[in-house]
Amino acid sequence: MNNQNANAYDVIVIGSGPAGTAAASICRKKGLHVIVVTQDSEPDESRPLSQGPLESIHPGVSSLLEKIGAQGVEQLAARATYIGINANGNYTELGRDENGIWEGLHIDRQIFNAQLLRKTMEQDVPILFNETVEEFIQDAERITGIKTKSGDLYATCILDASGKKAIAGKKLTFHRKFISPPLLCWTGISGGITTYPFDPQAAYFIPGEDEWTWLAPQPPDRCAWTRLSMKGDRSLDPPDLLKDYPVIGEVYADNMRWRVFQPVCKEGIVLCGDAAGILDPAAGQGIFNALWSGMYAANAVIACIQDPAYEAFHLARYNQLYTEHFESKVKQLREYYIAQGLSGLTI
Repeated sequence: MNNQNANAYDVIVIGSGPAGTAAASICRKKGLHVIVVTQDSEPDESRPLSQGPLESIHPGVSSLLEKIGAQGVEQLAARATYIGINANGNYTELGRDENGIWEGLHIDRQIFNAQLLRKTMEQDVPILFNETVEEFIQDAERITGIKTKSGDLYATCILDASGKKAIAGKKLTFHRKFISPPLLCWTGISGGITTYPFDPQAAYFIPGEDEWTWLAPQPPDRCAWTRLSMKGDRSLDPPDLLKDYPVIGEVYADNMRWRVFQPVCKEGIVLCGDAAGILDPAAGQGIFNALWSGMYAANAVIACIQDPAYEAFHLARYNQLYTEHFESKVKQLREYYIAQGLSGLTI
């Protein structure tokens, strides 16, 4: 890095979600000069966030949050707990140890992301808000910086954690592999529930014909739900179990087609989180995988900076590690679908 250039950094992180904040925190802990560039606005503590979509997380997320100095963030965003999953009528506990039964959390994703970002800012990581990456700066085959409306920024390494926007993968035309047909996923919250027609201490995975429903009870009177259809003829309706209760707030919809870039890195840039690969939320590990890949991507970037002569080795190692992890998740999810009587995911 050229210390005489105020716009030069060791690492530029694109995106301020779980993958980006995890990567920025790990890089900062190693003493690197890092900046986060995000399209999001700065969190305003004086203005409460609107009710956002809920996401269910496994207790294992807490251990990753501790490693990036963000312990307790999940509790601040928690709206309900669950101790097991009922899948197609079969109940399974999340686990237990000497301290008792494990508890998973149904968290408000907007609050979770905002609290993660605040923790990153507390670690003296500068954040460039309301900014868009217009294009990448290249020197021969190497990515050396980004162009934004505010000016050019340069870095030894760039880490793309831009989520489903997949900014680097699209702008740099990385090859993208599609592993499933288009999958329509929509999520919302139903309220005014007087009596739950199911156990509110459990989460539910309910398979149907070419579709599934995930229920996340939120006592005393709400239930978040996520639905996925493998066909294109579904409306954005709540599940039948909740059809008599009003939907609160917005229904969020997205295409959750399984897809991954290959490779997920090249000289000067590393992809992580949803910017590298996407699986539908039945995997139940979206935030866990985002944090995990952000941390591993950061370690790869740190190795490249500290050991530049072997950059190709460090990038190849990260690419192999990420790809093997993603492929193992694909295998697990496909086997889970088949066990639940769902098929049609292979193209």
